[in-house]
Amino acid sequence: MGVVAAAALIVPVPAGTAGAAADCDLAAAVGDPAATVDGKAGAGAVHVRCGDRWLTLTQGAAGIGDEPEAGDSFGAAVAVADVNGNGAKDLIVGVPGENAGGGLAHVVFDPGRDARPAPLTLGQGAGGAGDRTEAGDGFGTAVSGMRGTVLVGAPGEDLGDGESKTDAGLVHVLGVYGGEVEGVTLLHQDVQDFAGTVEAGDRFGASLAGGDFDKPTAVIGVPGEDVGTKKDAGMVHIVEDPQVAIESAGIGQDSAGISGASEAGDRFGASVSAAWHPALPMRVAVGVPGEDIGDASDAGMVTVLGYDGRQVSEVLAVHQGVAGVPGANESGDGFGTSVAAGVVESASAPPEVSVAIGSPGEDVGGLADAGRVHGAQVGSAPRVDGTVSQGTDGFGGEPLAGARFGAAVAFGPGAAGIVAGAPGHDGKGAAHATPWRALFGTPVVADNWFAGQDGVPTGSRFGASVAGNTAG
Repeated sequence: MGVVAAAALIVPVPAGTAGAAADCDLAAAVGDPAATVDGKAGAGAVHVRCGDRWLTLTQGAAGIGDEPEAGDSFGAAVAVADVNGNGAKDLIVGVPGENAGGGLAHVVFDPGRDARPAPLTLGQGAGGAGDRTEAGDGFGTAVSGMRGTVLVGAPGEDLGDGESKTDAGLVHVLGVYGGEVEGVTLLHQDVQDFAGTVEAGDRFGASLAGGDFDKPTAVIGVPGEDVGTKKDAGMVHIVEDPQVAIESAGIGQDSAGISGASEAGDRFGASVSAAWHPALPMRVAVGVPGEDIGDASDAGMVTVLGYDGRQVSEVLAVHQGVAGVPGANESGDGFGTSVAAGVVESASAPPEVSVAIGSPGEDVGGLADAGRVHGAQVGSAPRVDGTVSQGTDGFGGEPLAGARFGAAVAFGPGAAGIVAGAPGHDGKGAAHATPWRALFGTPVVADNWFAGQDGVPTGSRFGASVAGNTAG
């Protein structure tokens, strides 16, 4: 397998170094799609926090397919899932810039372990994912997975007669067993019973979430969906058992019971995440970063949906103008640019789904686009007052203009922690891992990973994507 180790990484990133000295469990993955690898600008790298050290993955490393090339953007999307069902987490990496934007994806099984299956390289056509590779498809723009299944979004795929519907979008659902692709289902809006129709610019699959809930389920964002004359209003699909493409629900802001209204540029579904607990219905967090609120353009909002296998209902709608939410609606905040849903449990309270919300355009203390992460507990009595920034005690004390903290968020390491990326920090990037309780005022010392400092790999946009292992 092509995991590579770097005790102290020096730019440019070398393609391939020695393997890990000992087995360790993946805790978090931090993407740097702008990294220069072997002199190839923007080839991209993914840095895996494994035990107490970092492992660096690139294309062309031992076992990882293809070679680093300028503009590949390896690591533009990352996801963690137990794809091969052996109890250890695997890493899924999107490479949407590969082959003139045709794209690739890789499944790196059991990062950090010496006895591991060979990585799997996925691509359209000969790569086993169905369809064919074309410039601009963006295969790998979004990735997700669950046991036996890998989901890959290609939102730039052209569909329709003569492929006249440019950037309509497609999602590849790949059955993966024994380290090989054993079946492919292609999902788009002309699949039987799907809400909506294939249209130019829909960008179906620009965001993805998936998991083994009460049954295998995928959530697909379609942020470019036009609703009537409202361009890029957006919508989301919830699909049960995606390998056989059973459509369950298509939801937008004009759906019954959903807050707001479909408006041009809302981009409902630009980010999606989902969580489930046996005692709770499935919860789906949907980011709407283009939502205008009052006079504030692109202030953003987040809608949390409940899904019980039969119907969808709104559980919570939140933005910075809601009572209790820190901050105010301001143009360009992008509240909901990223979302992460997870189940937080404690000995003193029943389990409840919680949602981390990235607002990377938020100005903090006069620092433009420093960014903030908000937290909402989605229980019987929702709590929406959670927030942290890079200036929060325990976060390293280094908020900077343009850091865009919250551009990416994920739950993990552990079930009650989150990791948040700040890819613009100091022109190199940063990421922070913290217990969930820090968002609600509990003093903590976060794991503060500033690119190029204290053994953290040097970066270009370190933190542009993040994923975490929620086990343990």
